[in-house]
Amino acid sequence: MKRKSSIMLSALVMACSITACNGGGISDSASRIVSGNQETKQESVADTPESTVSAEAESAAAELSEDEQQELYNAYIDVNNFMLGRLTDSLERYFSYVDIEQEEFTLLDADDDYFDCYSLSESKIDEVENAYRLADMKGEKDDLDKAFLNLYPSLTQIITTLNEIESYTEMKSYLDDDYAKAKEYHETLMNAMMAYLDTGDVFMEELDAVATERQKEAYDQMKAEGYEILYAMNMVIDLANDIESELVEQDVWDENILEMDLDKIQPLYDEFVTYVDSLIAYSTDDEQLAKEGISSYSLDSFIRDLKDTKVSLTEVLQKVKNGEELSYSDLVITSMAGQCSLSSFDAGLSALINDYNNMIN
Repeated sequence: MKRKSSIMLSALVMACSITACNGGGISDSASRIVSGNQETKQESVADTPESTVSAEAESAAAELSEDEQQELYNAYIDVNNFMLGRLTDSLERYFSYVDIEQEEFTLLDADDDYFDCYSLSESKIDEVENAYRLADMKGEKDDLDKAFLNLYPSLTQIITTLNEIESYTEMKSYLDDDYAKAKEYHETLMNAMMAYLDTGDVFMEELDAVATERQKEAYDQMKAEGYEILYAMNMVIDLANDIESELVEQDVWDENILEMDLDKIQPLYDEFVTYVDSLIAYSTDDEQLAKEGISSYSLDSFIRDLKDTKVSLTEVLQKVKNGEELSYSDLVITSMAGQCSLSSFDAGLSALINDYNNMIN
């Protein structure tokens, strides 16, 4: 079961919202991870230098311009999305064939002679390198910069190794050398992952802290400048994500909705509904729409997906209140909009983010 990362959305949706009038946006294409993934995928520890910044670069470093500072922050977001998206997917693919519990390369199915992983594109690698370039040239580095620079060695090692594994398995070269290279790649990958687990967590925590502060600033500016609809759109997305994050924290999803702690979910839901109602009212407020430069067509798309998202969550909560599990039909059509399932609610949240990005771009 894949779910959104609470770090990802709470940190990034709102952090970028202040750029709405200037064409800013966020990406949700890589915001999902497998529940329990962080607890099962790293088994050994590798030393990582505290900083990869060279003495020459440090001495030549200067403060970044305002535009470069924003570019660096956006680059950190790109890295975060990549880590939680394609990179995680590639690792999951590899460990669906290879035993993560073994230090030495061991196929999970001894009778199977196949394994692979997903390739990591040059564009994603460039995003990581761009973040490093900017962080490396920055004069006075803050905690987020230091966290990324500590992450960089293990992150780049994992990227390199996964792409080598992808090429190796695509050519079925493991059949030529009787898995000799597979053993080398596996050892390198496992060592890098131990450092990656620790430094990656620190990086995401620091990014979350910075984004939370930017979120507050974005809200304050939106209110001050009268962007009531944009503010409500951001709030409804944020609250939907808070609900989902709480469900992940409770380890509750479609298969066990009756384990949900409604005392924690209900207040978030009630506030979520308040903003749903506000946005529905705004959809017919031509004066406010014109003031914020929002087309009724764009908002209509958002409202349509918002209603579906609300319906999915409302029906699930009603099931919980009635002491009912999801039915077989609920579980079969979980990915369809407006269905009675948390998976459908999750799909609705993704649609809302996509609508928002399309509108402000």
